Parts: sequence; C-alpha cells; structure tokens
Amino acid sequence: MGEQLQEVDISIIILHIYDSDVGERALPDQGSGPASVTFYLSKYMAKEGHDVTILERRCNNLPPLEYIEGIRFVRLDAKKRSGAPFKEIRNLPFGLLRLILDSTEFAIKVNNYVKKENFDVVHVHHPFAASILVTLNRELRRRIIYTLHAGEEKKRLGLGPSNKTLLLLRFFSPDLFLIKRVRKTIVLNKALRFKLLSKGIDESRITFIPNGVEIDKSIGRNIREEEERIKRRYKLGNVNILFSGPIIPRKGVKYLIKAIEMLVNGGYNINLVIVGRTDLDEDYVRELREYVKSHKLPINFTGFIPYEDLMRLYYICDIFVLPSFEEGDPMALKSALAAGKPLVGSNVGGIPMQIRDGWNGFLVEPGNEKQLAEKIRYLIDNLEERERMGKNSRKLAREEFDWKKITERYLKVYEEVAE
Repeated sequence: MGEQLQEVDISIIILHIYDSDVGERALPDQGSGPASVTFYLSKYMAKEGHDVTILERRCNNLPPLEYIEGIRFVRLDAKKRSGAPFKEIRNLPFGLLRLILDSTEFAIKVNNYVKKENFDVVHVHHPFAASILVTLNRELRRRIIYTLHAGEEKKRLGLGPSNKTLLLLRFFSPDLFLIKRVRKTIVLNKALRFKLLSKGIDESRITFIPNGVEIDKSIGRNIREEEERIKRRYKLGNVNILFSGPIIPRKGVKYLIKAIEMLVNGGYNINLVIVGRTDLDEDYVRELREYVKSHKLPINFTGFIPYEDLMRLYYICDIFVLPSFEEGDPMALKSALAAGKPLVGSNVGGIPMQIRDGWNGFLVEPGNEKQLAEKIRYLIDNLEERERMGKNSRKLAREEFDWKKITERYLKVYEEVAE
C-alpha cells in the first residue's frame, strides 16, 4: 500500500454509527459522500490494526453480521427511512413525525448495543438519531466524534438569511444541538469552522479535516479494456464533460446545461454526461430533461450508475465540472482529482481547497453560465493546458488528499478522545 500510517502501540476500538438515508449502506458504491468517508476511514484504520465496527440499519435482507475489508458490519433490525431527512422535515406534520419516530427507534437500539460493548471512540455521521442518542446517554458524549457532512449549511445551521432556512431549523438545528454536546466535531472546510466559531462553539471542539480519496492506480491502467463499452453506453463523443452528484438545484446543473448550450451554439462538438440520483427533486429533473430535449442538446442524464462505470467515466472524460451553490467538501471533485482531470467549479465551500485557479482548473461565480462556458471553452481549445492541469490535479490528490494521510489526521483526534 506504499507509505504506511504512523505505527501505534495500542489498538483503538472504534464504532461508526451510520444512519443512512433510505437504506443506503456505508460503502463507496452507494453514491454519497458520508458513505464513502465512513467506509474508507474504517478501511484504513483497520489496516493499521485498529478494531473497527460500522453499525447500520439492516435492510434488503442483508446479514446481521458481515466482514468487508477488515471492517465488522453490524446491522440492527430497524426499518429503513421512509425518505431523506431534510426532505421529510418539509413535509409537515407527517414527514417530521416519521423522521422523529424512525430516528428514535434507531437511537434506542444503538444505545442498547453500545451499553453491551466497550468502545473507545464512537463516530457519528448523521445528526438526527445521534442527537437522540446523546440525550439518552449523556455518559457517551465524551467518546463521540461527529463529522459534519454539511452540503446545505445555510439551511441546516442557520448561517444564511432566514428566508433560506427551513422554518423548523430556524428554531432547532439537530447539527448545532449535537455539536454542542459531543467531544469533537470534524468540519470539512476551514470556512465552515470559522462560521461555527462565530456561533459561539468552543474552538477546542472543532477540528478541520478534509475528505480523502483512494489513489487507485489499477483503474487508470485497465481503463482501455472498457473504454469503448463506456463510450457507447454513455453516448460519449470527441470532447466529454462530466458532472457527478445528485440532480438538485443546489448543484447548479441548470447553469451547466445553459453553458453547454452556449458552446454548442458556438459550433463546439461536445458531450455532457450528467451522472447522479434523479429522485430527490423530480420536478427539477423533469424541467431539465425537457429543456435539453426541446433544445436538442448533446446531454445524457444517466441516473444512478454502477460504481465501476462511474470511476471509469472519471478517467475517460476530458473535463469535470461542479457548478454548485453550496458544498462541504465534495467527494466527486476528489475522484476527478485522482483521475487527473482539469476541473471547473464554483468558488464556494470546500471547492477552492481542490481547485487552485489557473493551476489545476478554474473557479467561477455560482450561477454564472457565461463564466462556466468561458472556462470550459478555454480547456477545450487548449489541449496542453488540459494535460498540465490534469497532472496537477493528480499531484494534489496524492500529496494532500490520499486517504492514508487523511486517516493519520483522524487518528490524532481518535487518540485524544480515547485517552
């Protein structure tokens, strides 16, 4: 595995609590950042000899106990969520009631399990059941670490204008409730850390650690064997632009489509592949599909695709674009970095940590399709620049975001909590 993490004399006993959306598992092929973070952090901790358990809901007839990559998966018999949590909150009163009941059931079962075991560190990744857990078990708080996977921080944490915050969350934020009660909170970008400090959170409780990426050399080596199949299946052409992520307004997909339209009208022979879930805001997706169809644009909505195909698309595409309005620390960009691609993204959240303007890509204003089109056009017209920026992306992934290095940073926090 190349360079090793620092050696430790004592194994830390670690529990990850993964309270997923709608039956999602803590595996990288599930398509979400929290799933990938939980899995890879557990994988690299287990490689170093630590005892790692992931506790999740038992869904889809999965076994109650399973070992994957040295990780113990324990699954509790708790029904899967009926919907994504922040979507349920909007559905008053029944959605909110379902969310409270689902979270309470899972929290009680987690608490019963934790009481029977002796964990040094309990790492949570979702705020709802965890908030109930710290209320049920105050003694557990000193051993809990929370990674705040916040993509909509203005709504969730009340950091934006009140009209941008869900009514209920203006009065009670599960994230803030949890942050004020657990031993440590990990935030994924420095800007969010400063914002939390401004909310009165104790500085000693907040640590900045970005997400990591697995530098998988085998995918790049073997890509030629699958290249033609991938090109046919996903309707690729001469110059291919990739977006990956849930198709929701926050991701700015509408403005990327308008930028592609500008380029196509300017005579550019390009293809845009949009990969990601289409079930989170179906009206929005329908609007985008109709626009693409009526304007006859070379854009392919793939929906959710096999993880292996997505990884190959990262390597085969020419440019990766993420035009979001808000981001924590997007895993999609990390994958594009590892694949050695030039990037175009909005200057928000954790994106500037991954895109160094002019060095491995370009930063643009969110919602500005003209800037998007301009930067994509520049990369299309300048092959040598694409190649130079792609090499820099790969370098950045290897030097700053390799999971082995990110795990070292988490280990220091674990050791502090486990003392």
